[in-house]
Amino acid sequence: MAAVLAVALFAAQAAPQRAAEAQVSVLTQHNDNARTGQNLQEVLLSPAHVNAAEFGRLFQYLVDGDVCTQPLYVPGVDVPNVGVRNVVYVATEHDSVYAFDADDVDAGDAPLWHVSFIDPGADVTTVSYQDVNSTDIAPEIGVTGTPVIDPVSGTLYVVAKTKDQGNFVQRLHALDLATGAERLGSPVVIAASIPGTGDGNVNGIVSFDALRGCPST
Repeated sequence: MAAVLAVALFAAQAAPQRAAEAQVSVLTQHNDNARTGQNLQEVLLSPAHVNAAEFGRLFQYLVDGDVCTQPLYVPGVDVPNVGVRNVVYVATEHDSVYAFDADDVDAGDAPLWHVSFIDPGADVTTVSYQDVNSTDIAPEIGVTGTPVIDPVSGTLYVVAKTKDQGNFVQRLHALDLATGAERLGSPVVIAASIPGTGDGNVNGIVSFDALRGCPST
């Protein structure tokens, strides 16, 4: 199921440089680890500028699934064979991560890079909403939690849920910001267990349920 990502910034025709200037890095959901939503470095967004003449949708990109995550943004990424770009990162429920040029209004739907965590030919797919018996997210479940970016190492961390030959798996992927390539040692299968008597315990041990466990966005 395809979806459209719309990028709304200062209108290019009114202020051609502000699309880049108005943005600082957005590395996690709601801008900081406290999830406050604050952007204390923002200096251009104000009632004087947020109006019909200067603010609105600049362009939109087609992606391969619903977007439940928050798009993230990193300026000045040196993309091989492309150059330095301001980049928007988007993850989808079709188990994909995209990197788009934040300033190229003529790029169409072409991403700087695109990574998919599924392989239908090997029977590795997204998880159906019917598998979890819920319509909260439908028709498929892949990447639901917003990724986290480490700007020092240039790494994007993202959890993807897949159905691998009938088995449900969640993996933590570490992707290179510039290329989307997996870092050394990535991905890692998420697994955990603790003593307990809650639902699903086996002999007093409660284990992580890769089908129903969901990282927060």
